[in-house]
Amino acid sequence: MPNWIIFALFILAGFATFFVASRLSIYGDAVKEKTSASSAFMGAIIGIAISLPELTSSVTAILIDSPDLAVGNLIGSNLFNIMGLAIFDIVYRRYQIMTHATEESKLYGWLVIFMTLVVVAGLTLTLPTAVFHISYTSIAIVILYFVGSKYINDRTEYKGRKVKRDSTKYGEYSYRQVLTRFTGAAISIMIIGSVLTITAERISVITGIGASFIGSFLVAISTSLPDAVSVGTALKLRNFNLGISSLLGSNAFNLMILAITDVFYFRGNLLQNSGTANIITGIVSVVFILFVIFSITRRTSRPMGYLMPSVLIILCYFVTTYMVFQIK
Repeated sequence: MPNWIIFALFILAGFATFFVASRLSIYGDAVKEKTSASSAFMGAIIGIAISLPELTSSVTAILIDSPDLAVGNLIGSNLFNIMGLAIFDIVYRRYQIMTHATEESKLYGWLVIFMTLVVVAGLTLTLPTAVFHISYTSIAIVILYFVGSKYINDRTEYKGRKVKRDSTKYGEYSYRQVLTRFTGAAISIMIIGSVLTITAERISVITGIGASFIGSFLVAISTSLPDAVSVGTALKLRNFNLGISSLLGSNAFNLMILAITDVFYFRGNLLQNSGTANIITGIVSVVFILFVIFSITRRTSRPMGYLMPSVLIILCYFVTTYMVFQIK
C-alpha cells in the first residue's frame, strides 16, 4: 500500500473518531432517557462507550505487537486532556473556572497522580508478573481505581446529579432507533480505532519517528477529542465543576484501560516492553495535575497570576512533545 494512502487513512480515521464518538455520546444520552435502567448504570455504560476510542486503539496496538503505541496512547491522552483544560481555562479566564471546582475534582486529581506514579514505577522498575501474565502494576492500578473512586463517591456529593432531566429531549426517536444507532456507533468506533492504530504503527515505521511519539501525541490527540468536546460543552453551559471533574475522572479511567490492555498482552510485562519516552510523558502528566490542583486550591482574583499555571501547562506540553520526538 502506498505511503500516502497510509497517511490519508490515519487523518480520515482521526476525523471519523471525533465525529462518531460525538454521535455515540448523543445516542447514549438518548438511550439513557428512554431506558428503564438506573441512571448510574447507564452513566457508566455511556462513560465506557465514550472511552472506546482509547480502549480499541490500545488493544489493537497490543494485537499488532506495539506496546509502545498502546501505553503512549493512554498516557498521552491524559497529557492532552490536561493541556486542553488549560486552554479552556484561558478561554474562560473571566470566570476563573478552576476556583469553581469542588473537593471532588481535587480528589480525582490526586487519584490520577497516584495511579500515574504506579505506572511510572512499572516503567522504570523490573517487576515480575503476578497473576498469569498480568503485572503487579496493573493489579495495583485496578485496586487504586476502585478504592479511590469509592472513597471519592462516599466523601463527596455532586449536586448536579439532582438536576431534573428533560424526559422529552429525544421524543421523535423510538427506543429501538436510539439503541440501534448507539450500538452502530459503538461498533463503528471500534473499527475506526483499529484503523487509526494500524495506520499509526505504519507511520512510525515509515517516518522512523517512533511509536512512543506517535502514540503519545498523534493517536492520543485523535482519541481524546471527544473528551475535549464533552468538557467544552459542560464549560459552555457554565457547569465548571462538572467539566473539570469529568475530565480528571476520564484520566483515571484511561489508566484503568492500561490495566485492561495488559490482560491482552501475553509477551511479558507490558510496561517494561514499552519505550522510555513514556516515562517522560507520565512524569509531566503528574506535574500538570499538580498545577491543576494548585489552581483549584488557591483563591485569587489577579488575572495574570491566576492564568500562570495554565500558561505553563501549555508551554510544557510543547516542550514535552519536542523531547519525546527526539527519542527515536
